[in-house]
Amino acid sequence: MTEHYKAFLTDLVKVFGFILNAFLFFSIITYTFISVKNLFISFILLMSIGFILFRIFRIQINRYVFFLILLPLLFNCFFLFNYVFSKRPTQETYRYTYGITDIQGSKGRYSSQKGRSTTIYLEGGVYKEYTLPRMFFNYEKMKDKSVITYDIEDGFFGFRVVKDYEFSEDSTNHILQY
Repeated sequence: MTEHYKAFLTDLVKVFGFILNAFLFFSIITYTFISVKNLFISFILLMSIGFILFRIFRIQINRYVFFLILLPLLFNCFFLFNYVFSKRPTQETYRYTYGITDIQGSKGRYSSQKGRSTTIYLEGGVYKEYTLPRMFFNYEKMKDKSVITYDIEDGFFGFRVVKDYEFSEDSTNHILQY
């Protein structure tokens, strides 16, 4: 194998690692009931422990690969294991309201207006400390709906996970309070 080919394969593995980590984050961790604060603290703790281990044992891996690919992959695999080996499925149904956020106005970059966010607020303030399972990336699925049904399971490590969700219309006219 030539040096150029080895370098190409190494770069390809790095890119694949970045893509895999992003995929695991957006498809697994965002459906886990963990507060953003605790998620951030646990990631910083893992990176700190990794830094100490890297220094003490003088690990013979490129430091960028170690900190930008391997440690985040370890972090994501923890949540993947929690998600895959979850049990005790339950269904929970809630009415919700949309969040309100500033969006770019029609008059250019610096104009703003109020608009609907894709983060929802469940009736009674349920799960208000867990932002990620209430945040969605596809506004069209939730447009003109007012009820969400979650399929939730208890994760292997105790973190509850959303396995599926469905938006629907409410057949009653209740005023939400939270």
